[in-house]
Amino acid sequence: MNKRVQPLIQNGGTNDGGKSNTCTRLVLALLPVLGCSTILAVLYLLTNKLDITVNDSSVSQALADYEPNIEILVLIFIGATLMIIVTICRDIQINVYHRRRRSTTCGMKTVNFIAAFANITAYIGFVLVASFKVDSESEKERQLHSVGSYVYFGLSGLYGLLHTFLLWKQTQYPCVVKVVFTIVPLITVACSIIYAVKMEEAFAFEWITVALAATFVGMMSILFCIDPVDDELRAFFCCLRGGDKSNVRTSSKRTDIQLV
Repeated sequence: MNKRVQPLIQNGGTNDGGKSNTCTRLVLALLPVLGCSTILAVLYLLTNKLDITVNDSSVSQALADYEPNIEILVLIFIGATLMIIVTICRDIQINVYHRRRRSTTCGMKTVNFIAAFANITAYIGFVLVASFKVDSESEKERQLHSVGSYVYFGLSGLYGLLHTFLLWKQTQYPCVVKVVFTIVPLITVACSIIYAVKMEEAFAFEWITVALAATFVGMMSILFCIDPVDDELRAFFCCLRGGDKSNVRTSSKRTDIQLV
């Protein structure tokens, strides 16, 4: 017999369970959009309030020039936090998929872990970029800013590439979705490299890189809508069940694998 993997289909059961699932899925769909929108709002505020174009200044310099700095810091902290939460959700979703398909391997788990760790660290780096000014009088602050910049641009690009590999290993998503999720990180990495090489001559590519990295995570709403794993995510974030949170709960009302 051949085994065909299906997205988790959860019967409502009680009214309370159905409402809970609906609420969780709505949050899952909105989280990536909110995180992406917050980062894009930061870029808009920088260009609008400072009255500059993406060709006039780097993102780092714009962050240093923005006053009051606390406004932009709060937005970046919120956006980075949402991005980290979405990254964790996606990590769990990938692990659940491979458990359902019984295709979990040490290699796949390692790649998934490295990918999630890379993006989480990348947005911590983004917070460092905003927290320490590029033109600070303190050499230590300038160094921390540089570290944050290298971490963000390097690891956000790595995440996009590793995620592309992981996505093509999942069969429940349409090919067109996989193609889009492949093109975006490739363009992001290309823009990042161009900026790293040309620097002052290519400020626009830095802005594009930040915008595309945020958009890439924002598009994960599509992945969560197609294959939600709301029970597992509620258990992870809310500690609704004890023991090993990596186990998938099964019952007579849930079928993970259909035999055909």
